[in-house]
Amino acid sequence: MELANTLTTRQIVPELIATTSSDAITELVNELFKIGIITESCKTDSIHSLIEREDKTTTGIGSGVAIPHTFSSQVTEIKMIFGRSMEGIDFESIDNNPVNFVVLFIIPENGKNHLQTLASIAKFFTRGEIREKLLEAKTKEDIINVFREQE
Repeated sequence: MELANTLTTRQIVPELIATTSSDAITELVNELFKIGIITESCKTDSIHSLIEREDKTTTGIGSGVAIPHTFSSQVTEIKMIFGRSMEGIDFESIDNNPVNFVVLFIIPENGKNHLQTLASIAKFFTRGEIREKLLEAKTKEDIINVFREQE
């Protein structure tokens, strides 16, 4: 999966207001609704299932990255949004470090490629220079350009 082809500048939140994992999830899903990518019903269901999943096991994969995700019968293709927190958010990551980058996605219930999607996102963020460039990016366009340059 190429993030640059999946995300638009509308799906970039360059400075999350949230300070907790639950608030970050809520903020990002609300943004997907606000820009018309998901319905209100999908928003409500997704927030609930994402937070419930996060309470059971962290989606913080380490290196400042979290990948919260859920399945929904209300989408027919993957819906994704990217959020950045300069301060860092406690997602109880596996390395105990705060999360600067949240890649949230909602997968169709019959989604067969979600493990491949997770793996490609994780692989993308393993490179320290990518994370540095994303932290240095000033605008939504700059962030998208980092994704385009690296894929």
